[in-house]
Amino acid sequence: MSRKSNSPVLVSITGLIGVLGIAWLCDGLMQFLRNQSAVTFSLNYFIFWIFGLVALVLAAAWLLVAWVVLIRLPGNFWVSLLYLVCGLFIVFYPALYYSPAYSPVLCCWLPDIAAIQLGPTTYLYSSGGWVAIIGLAGLLLRRKSKKE
Repeated sequence: MSRKSNSPVLVSITGLIGVLGIAWLCDGLMQFLRNQSAVTFSLNYFIFWIFGLVALVLAAAWLLVAWVVLIRLPGNFWVSLLYLVCGLFIVFYPALYYSPAYSPVLCCWLPDIAAIQLGPTTYLYSSGGWVAIIGLAGLLLRRKSKKE
């Protein structure tokens, strides 16, 4: 009897949640530092170092997730589709949320995440684009599972 392992799927989903969580935490950190700097006027030089450090950490997380999902783990159509849908949702969320044509239709199921100020300059927005590209690349590669 052969039993199919779900661990590559769990690793991929954990990577997705992890990279989006890191981006969300980085956005929160940068917003906190901006607010503190506006109050105290003493964090200006510190913020420049943190911007660079956050960019490096996030780029490393993006590359690690892309490497794991696209190269190390066997190809999975559903994982790639999940990455693509989640990434596109994050990227197009502001357009969906603020479009008057779609507002009456989408207001019932579209979550209100405007509190995190998802915009084109946030790390979460950039991570959504990166996740969508990983999903698209995973769908286009059409790799076979190692067990097949």
